[in-house]
Amino acid sequence: MDGTSAGGAGARERGTATTSASPPGQRQSDDVMEGSSRLDEKSELLAGADLAEGNAKASFTVLERETCLNLLAEHSVGRVAFTIEGDAAPTILPVNYLMTNDTIVFRSTLAGTIMRHGRGYASFQVDQFDEERREGWSVLVSGRCRWIRDPGELSRLPQGRMPQPWAAGPRDEVLKITPARVSGRRISRS
Repeated sequence: MDGTSAGGAGARERGTATTSASPPGQRQSDDVMEGSSRLDEKSELLAGADLAEGNAKASFTVLERETCLNLLAEHSVGRVAFTIEGDAAPTILPVNYLMTNDTIVFRSTLAGTIMRHGRGYASFQVDQFDEERREGWSVLVSGRCRWIRDPGELSRLPQGRMPQPWAAGPRDEVLKITPARVSGRRISRS
């Protein structure tokens, strides 16, 4: 599965170019994102399906935004990807997270790598694979990563549901990623 965004082709059709060097601007609170309502646990919308190469019984499906958000909400471990200034490749670190109000929330230390370098623009990925059956799915989110410092905003987080990080030591600072771009893929066998 690749991490290619489904939004790139649409942008080209509208006459705008997308490049990896310039991330999208921060989504404003009044921006309307189509398909941002949540589905119930059993529902799943599919954007399109193709046969996966090499196996006529395999299908490769592009998942709708709502389905991707539902999959994110079902899990608690993912990977944050960000660029450290001067590095040629992104840094990718696992975190324990919570999906709340379509926002990814996780803890860090004040001196942690994510806190020092991940704020700004980041990506977040969650996936699940069955290697024996060669089936699975992957969801990739990109958006602004911000340190939550406002006591009012912190108090609105569901504290009882915030996962405890697996890493040792205190993780008292809270960061959030607000999804701007969301893409997902599923491969399954019939």
